[in-house]
Amino acid sequence: MEIVPATSAHYQGIAEILNSLNPERHASGLEIEEGDKRRDPKFKFQRWIAIEKDQIVGIGSYNQSIWFAHPQKFMLWIGVRPEYQRRGIGSTLYETIMHGLQPFDPLALRATATEDRPKSMRFLERRGFQEVIRDVPSELDVQSFDLTRFTGLEDRFRGNGIEIKTLPELEKNPERNRKLYDLDWEISLSVPGDLAAGMGRRGLEKYVEYAITGPSALPEGFFVAVKGEEFIGLSHVLSSVKGISLYQGLTGVKSQYRRQGIGLAMKIRGIAYAQATGHALIIAENDAKNIPMLAMNERLGFVRKPDLITFEKQCQPLEK
Repeated sequence: MEIVPATSAHYQGIAEILNSLNPERHASGLEIEEGDKRRDPKFKFQRWIAIEKDQIVGIGSYNQSIWFAHPQKFMLWIGVRPEYQRRGIGSTLYETIMHGLQPFDPLALRATATEDRPKSMRFLERRGFQEVIRDVPSELDVQSFDLTRFTGLEDRFRGNGIEIKTLPELEKNPERNRKLYDLDWEISLSVPGDLAAGMGRRGLEKYVEYAITGPSALPEGFFVAVKGEEFIGLSHVLSSVKGISLYQGLTGVKSQYRRQGIGLAMKIRGIAYAQATGHALIIAENDAKNIPMLAMNERLGFVRKPDLITFEKQCQPLEK
């Protein structure tokens, strides 16, 4: 076996490993390549592959992102084909990554594992990683969802001058993007868990790219609760697997407008959008501390999946 830096020639092999670890993933070499092309160059990234008998049997990488933003903080990912596990390949990839990070003097590292993969959890714990965040993934079967259960929901607040609009319906408002940016941050600060603290506040341009203009953004699937000129709530879905699944983005309402069913109504709008566009699933991921949203998702019929656990390791600074 040898460990070498990944190149464009390895995209299909990388996709095959991802699919072997998660058969529902349906990754393609083209998808991996396009994802790499969209990476922000200001964030450090490197990927290695393990090759045995001309076959890619493992992947290891480090990267940075807005979710863990600091020049000396990194996310790690290691994956080995199931039939090649327990042969030391993952350990060798980990050592390769750590060696590759040395020039950057890392302060902290994060990695994730699902609770149904205890071997992965033990792999991290043996190397000094500790649990810091626990997220609850869930999925909704869109096409079997009965929208008639929520007929008239918006009547509860429409009489108070509150209505729900899509992004295109607000495009004539010159302050639309700035208002959404500010509202997103206000709501993020109030969400129980690690959301705001974990990512910090990204710039306006990055927010617009992520939620409004980027390749995963769906303007008709972005719903905003407004009262006059004030934006008081938002909920949006993003493209996950094109034509198959959507990812549920942030949903929230300003504190003074809660308990009127506004957040629920916006989520229902998202489900109706998913039905109309032929998607099969909406995928959600919520911090385990976010009890209100977990309860709402359960009410809507989201099926809980194994918890996704984020582990963190504090690193000793290198001696100067």
